[in-house]
Amino acid sequence: MKTTLRYLISLSLAGAFLYWAFRGIDLASVWVATQTASPTWLVIIVATTLCTVAIRAWRWVILLKGVTRDVTVADATTALAICYTANIAFPRAGEAARALSLNWQRGVSVSATLGTVVVERILDMVFLLFFVGMSLALIPGRLEAAYPLLISGALVALLMSGVAILLLVFVCARGEEGVQLVHRWLSRALPGRIADLAADILRKFVTGLASVRGQGAYLKILASSLLLNAGYVLIIYESLHAFGLHLPPYDLGVAGSIVVMAISSIGVVMPIQGGIGTYHFFFANTLEVLYHVDAATALACATVVHALANATYLAIGIPALLIQRARVSRKAKNS
Repeated sequence: MKTTLRYLISLSLAGAFLYWAFRGIDLASVWVATQTASPTWLVIIVATTLCTVAIRAWRWVILLKGVTRDVTVADATTALAICYTANIAFPRAGEAARALSLNWQRGVSVSATLGTVVVERILDMVFLLFFVGMSLALIPGRLEAAYPLLISGALVALLMSGVAILLLVFVCARGEEGVQLVHRWLSRALPGRIADLAADILRKFVTGLASVRGQGAYLKILASSLLLNAGYVLIIYESLHAFGLHLPPYDLGVAGSIVVMAISSIGVVMPIQGGIGTYHFFFANTLEVLYHVDAATALACATVVHALANATYLAIGIPALLIQRARVSRKAKNS
């Protein structure tokens, strides 16, 4: 019942954001603007999207080293493709799906894998906040004026992230003793189920962080994270070129790409199926409000980038899932 309710709420939010994004816009004009996109740049966007999946897979393999050394970048890429495919239908279901994928492929413990996923999500949040801060520096005053609540929320999130990082450092230093201590603190202020859930997440984080030790792992994680986020900025940069927004009167370049990437990523991290609606809204609204791009072109650009990404994920995720399920079925029959 609760799962169904959460799913319905997520669908409702996706519908609401789609409505806000396309409200008052002539869909025919959006279609006309979509047809102006350069096919060459669209192919390049797909190639870059595939590269970002491979880079994320490489970073994940580094995080998994403490859990297993059997997982290859190809294994992780397959699992991530299944993850993205699952997220299109069910928000956040992909995290469990990719853990199960590695379990099917290499027999890796699901709980240990989820520990590395927690670490990865924290890394993503830290870099998102970093790029929001960079956007504030690139267009001082304009971003705060356009999105006062959003920026206030980001600053609050930055403060909370700082507190959370200190808490995580403490827990990692103390191990299970630290987890139990935090659990006791939370139990005094929060319902038991929430405190138990928080303690379980902390345990997964400690397990996942254990994989980050040795052989220059920290440097590799930093390098892969920077490459990954550079890839996301590059996708936006390419999409702006696809629609001619790098030309006058807009002249959108790297700085504009960073701002659009940072704001549109907020729509991706929201618990909504594949960022449907939220990505369109934040992406197009940023182009309209901050850079005065006409609404039809802004929505066409957002829609094309979102559609290409999801089509790419589905193209590799669905076959990967079917192949893995067939292998699991064969193993079950043989045993």
